[in-house]
Amino acid sequence: IRPPRDGGIRYRGLTQEQILPVDYEIEYICRGNRVIVGPKVRKCLPNGTWTDITQHSRCRKYSLLYLQPTRLTSLPLFCHSLRGRNITHCTKLGKWDSPKPVCLCKKKLYIGALFPMSGGWPGGQACLPSAQMALDLVNNRTDILPDYELELIYYDSMCDPGESTKLLYDLLYTEPIKTVLMPGCSSVSTLVAEAARMWNLIVLSYGSSSPALSNRNRFPTFFRTHPSATLHNPTRVRLFQKWKWTKIATIQQTTEVFTSTLDDLEQRVKEAGIEISVRQSFLTDPAVAVKNLKRQDARIIVGLFYETEARKVFCEVFKEKLYGKKYVWFLIGWYADNWFKIKDPSINCTIENMTEAVEGHVTTEIVMLNPETVRGASNLTSQEFLGALMNRLGGKNPEETGGFQEAPLAYDAVWALALALNKTVAPLKAKGRRLEDFNYNNHDITAEIYRALNTSSFEGVSGHVVFDAQGSRMAMTLIEQLQGGSYKKIGYYDSSQKNLSWFGNDVWIVYTHSPVARPWQSGKPDPTYTSSL
Repeated sequence: IRPPRDGGIRYRGLTQEQILPVDYEIEYICRGNRVIVGPKVRKCLPNGTWTDITQHSRCRKYSLLYLQPTRLTSLPLFCHSLRGRNITHCTKLGKWDSPKPVCLCKKKLYIGALFPMSGGWPGGQACLPSAQMALDLVNNRTDILPDYELELIYYDSMCDPGESTKLLYDLLYTEPIKTVLMPGCSSVSTLVAEAARMWNLIVLSYGSSSPALSNRNRFPTFFRTHPSATLHNPTRVRLFQKWKWTKIATIQQTTEVFTSTLDDLEQRVKEAGIEISVRQSFLTDPAVAVKNLKRQDARIIVGLFYETEARKVFCEVFKEKLYGKKYVWFLIGWYADNWFKIKDPSINCTIENMTEAVEGHVTTEIVMLNPETVRGASNLTSQEFLGALMNRLGGKNPEETGGFQEAPLAYDAVWALALALNKTVAPLKAKGRRLEDFNYNNHDITAEIYRALNTSSFEGVSGHVVFDAQGSRMAMTLIEQLQGGSYKKIGYYDSSQKNLSWFGNDVWIVYTHSPVARPWQSGKPDPTYTSSL
């Protein structure tokens, strides 16, 4: 009997032609990563032939598609990215009913991010998990960047430009190449955005409100899902007009973001015929500035300072009795809801003192959570997003988690970036380019990403996401008032449409000439009293 010489198959124990006894068995063995297709063992029969003599035995390279045990009817294939069907069936003819699928490896695009987990604004505590949640969803979508995977490389900036300088150096000079930078905190974003132009990088911030960042000449590649702080000012002016106030006072912390905001406010009130009669500022200790407000008889006061300084200011306000029926304070609305109840070793006022001093103040706040129940680009409503974020935070108290209010902006920043990058794939392909070809000298790819971001328009969990000509987010403003120790919504203002939606539930101490203080009640500040300010 001459054994077949087929595809490297050999018979164990047979080296030449031999006469073999009945029931003698031969076994096929394949070399390397090959498997037998067909009978693996044959037996010598009494008639001088072998079992299964009509079936060929061959060696084939190992592949899922060639593993065809008789009981297998279908074979699921799992792959990060698959070209072809993910299920193929073995027919009765011993063949598969669809072509062999191809597994594709996703190419990674890296985002260099700075999240402040501590410092003046520890916004990374909620914004980082929010961004990671968005990345998980984006990377599992088959209709957005199907050939790519976004990966976040991040550091804790501590909201400190000095610390961030070193971290930015590490991001830029350490592999892999970053396609986009994503900082938070205005002072840090200013540093990053100014350097980015030298590296041909797009910067997309989730938590920077400084008006200075709207300067397109200085920051040509900067975008932000957090609106500029100047968006508060049209709302403030509209309220001054509503209540017929013609004189106001200001007190600000001397940082760039508040200085720029005040510069913008001065221009707007001047155009509206409103005078800023008193201006005060401080660096760390507001005691003298508050005394000067009292001495100069300020009544309608706009305060521009961070939350930690707000506690210092209102401790001094309590001491100077610069609150109550004679005064109206306007503050920033992005402090924690219980900011005045937080124990602070830097002040010597009780929680009761603070609660008394802050009662009745008005806040303006950028709308950061979509009030409508709509499913946007990520297929989550704003409330579903909050539920998912709470699970991700592991039950942490939102009031004690930095950046919780801004978390929707970080989530939508990732979606804005993903949708923009997805939009660039086709035009880049037409030019013979790919996103993975990006380097710090490639102006073409940067220009395509810029164009895509500049034309962004989608529904996010923070509302409709669209950027103005300076790369800043456009949004509505929420107006709230502290009533009985908790914030109540009293209106919205859409500066793009100049539309004020007023709920009519604002509460004031109505001024009378009686020496007895009257309780807070519905109404409005008495214009006969305030017109003399």
